[in-house]
Amino acid sequence: MKILVVGVGYWGPNVVRNLVDFPEVESIGISDLDPAKAAKMVAKFPRTHVAKPAPEAFADGYDAAIIVTPVDSHAALAEAALSAGMHVLVEKPLTRTVDEAKRLIAKADEVGKRLMVGHVFHYKPEVRALVDLVKSGELGTVKYLDSVRVNLGLFRSDVNVLWDLAPHDLTIFEAVLGKQPVRVSAIGAKHVVHPTTPQETMVYMTLDYGDGTLGHVHVNWYSPVKQRLMMVGGDKKMAVYDDINTAEPIRVYDCGTYDAVADTPTYPALRTGDVHIPKIKQEEPLKVQLREFFSSIQEGRAPQTDGNAGLRVVRILEAAMKSLEQDGVFVTLD
Repeated sequence: MKILVVGVGYWGPNVVRNLVDFPEVESIGISDLDPAKAAKMVAKFPRTHVAKPAPEAFADGYDAAIIVTPVDSHAALAEAALSAGMHVLVEKPLTRTVDEAKRLIAKADEVGKRLMVGHVFHYKPEVRALVDLVKSGELGTVKYLDSVRVNLGLFRSDVNVLWDLAPHDLTIFEAVLGKQPVRVSAIGAKHVVHPTTPQETMVYMTLDYGDGTLGHVHVNWYSPVKQRLMMVGGDKKMAVYDDINTAEPIRVYDCGTYDAVADTPTYPALRTGDVHIPKIKQEEPLKVQLREFFSSIQEGRAPQTDGNAGLRVVRILEAAMKSLEQDGVFVTLD
């Protein structure tokens, strides 16, 4: 296959680095508004060449396009690539609006091409381990998910911290729970002055799944420390996923409360037991994601994180933005 990578700013170079390891990738065109960035990639990686600027490059016979540009450009570039007969992988979030996401899904169906969104956390071995824990029943019924994703920067002017960081958590929540929230609430603040386009730098988002299950996401660009911590509370056991702790990313705690009727007359009676650290085989999630993209093309099927997966995340983000504008009132998801 001949692959076109559009955008080699922050994340694009990682895409190129992984692409060269796939034997089915015959050549890699690199398209960027800054020709010097494209030339730098070509000098570093084999089987690469400088491509024309997009969308002009879409007419040059590539089989697939990987779009790694600011989110406001995703919809137009992806639609043009699909119209040119290319399979398309778009970095997260898929689009800026629900309507744009729906149009891309319809266009991909119309032309018979694969549309995939880069929800890279879906492909992390640690997340798959969390999903397996839940599916096995070891944690029992999940009652809540609580995530903290904070650091100092990177401050962006095109999107706020919610659109930048929260898609990772929403991807994980969906994988773990296998369902969507029915309503969402969000409050935030703009703690850093920007000369032209002020954006929220801190957001707290609550997701109500309608059955007593709650999700909570705290994202922040203005933190003195970097944290990537998620708690999954089950009624049998609980798990903590620390994405920064590469040696022991997941701990499973045999703790909680006793059944007030069946186990003990005293309530609440706390129960504490062993801590289990599962062994997780590591593989770079971006490589797994690209492998899924190519497999979906070769097998003629939808990828695991297809356009509809991207639409579901954008729908939540769009509702959360409405809540932000209304001081945190719950907004029902359509």
